[in-house]
Amino acid sequence: MQYFWGVVILLVIGALLGLLLAVASKAFAVKEDPRLEPITEMMPGINCGTCGYPGCKELVVAMLKGEVKNLGQCRPMRPDAKAKIKEYLANHPDEEGNILTVQG
Repeated sequence: MQYFWGVVILLVIGALLGLLLAVASKAFAVKEDPRLEPITEMMPGINCGTCGYPGCKELVVAMLKGEVKNLGQCRPMRPDAKAKIKEYLANHPDEEGNILTVQG
């Protein structure tokens, strides 16, 4: 019988900590631009750093913030990928309705 109460107490503690983690994940969630993932998939994915950013995702984040205006900064990117990204950005405005334009 003494093991029963030990198991019950551990189950209650586990359930409370799980509930606490679920609430914390909602309260501290970081909102990302929904365009980030699709554009990152269009990038070469080499993460070479020649653009001045540590990886392709960081370059896309800077592009979506307006810090990068020229896709030519990514040297390994193929011209067809540049065209896809330009078309995607022209058809997908941000949450405020602003269309991001970049040069190739």
